[in-house]
Amino acid sequence: MELVYLANCVLPSRSANTIQITKMCQAFARQGHDVTLLVPAPPSREADVEDLYDFYDVDSCFKICKLARPRLSSVGTFLVNYRMGRVAARMNPDVVYSRSIVACYFASRAGTDCVFESHSPVRESRFGRVEDTFFRRLIEHDTFESLVVISDALREYYREEYPEVRDRIVVARDAADTVDESTDPVELCGKAGPLQVGYVGHLYEGRGMDLIGALAREQDGAEFHVIGGEPEDVAYWEDRLGDRDNIHFYGFLPPSELDQYRLAFDIQLAPYQREIATNAGHNTVQWMSPLKIFEYMAAGRAIVASDLPAIREILTDGETALLCDPTDEREWANA
Repeated sequence: MELVYLANCVLPSRSANTIQITKMCQAFARQGHDVTLLVPAPPSREADVEDLYDFYDVDSCFKICKLARPRLSSVGTFLVNYRMGRVAARMNPDVVYSRSIVACYFASRAGTDCVFESHSPVRESRFGRVEDTFFRRLIEHDTFESLVVISDALREYYREEYPEVRDRIVVARDAADTVDESTDPVELCGKAGPLQVGYVGHLYEGRGMDLIGALAREQDGAEFHVIGGEPEDVAYWEDRLGDRDNIHFYGFLPPSELDQYRLAFDIQLAPYQREIATNAGHNTVQWMSPLKIFEYMAAGRAIVASDLPAIREILTDGETALLCDPTDEREWANA
């Protein structure tokens, strides 16, 4: 089957969604499908990356094609999605798969079968009302195949809000590749003897960095390692926790290097808070299926995560992880 994956994102990028997208394309290709990933081509901050496949630690078993993106902010976003949809349709694939409702809609209008993947309600996106309109029109077409969502909660939302798609919803949570057996743990900063506690991910509000900082202050017998974050966020936390010598910040690392760090941790933290805002200002915590959790599980190290309904769809307290109240520092320390 010929499949075109449409993604309105920059490659390479530090965003977790680009990891999920490239891994999805690899997975489709490994199933024997002919896969093309179609993305816009605005300037990337990772301009020194020469090999996208190596950067994302994926096989070159699918093609990556880039389209020019107009420098017109919101209008440019719409135009590039329109163009991606039309270009994909002209490629005459068996199916278009996309997380962009606008690109999916225009490919569908051109007569191409489409699958739309949603990670939160379309009306909670940056252009919520507009995208809700496009989604309602898309699901009226014969070319609409199915809706893929990442959690049971999100499936129930769409079933209630859009009854016409209730029988065409597939729940496909995030996932991670198994770790290559030849991967060796990296030598971490700090003391080698104590418990090694790790966190991989962004440092913005809602990800639990305040909690990690509090734990580092209390747990003198553990070394804390924080991987990820924008330079300004890393600088902020390094300054705020500058009096602690048991917490180490590594900044952004390419996805291809992260397994060796996760293997070096004794405990992996996922301290999500009850509010995680998107750039549109909506809270996504009830819909999420964090890629981080699956990458942690693939590493085979202990996990301590927030006790939230979305997390309980993935982890079982006392079996696959210890789940703690995201607001109770003492409960995390005791874990």
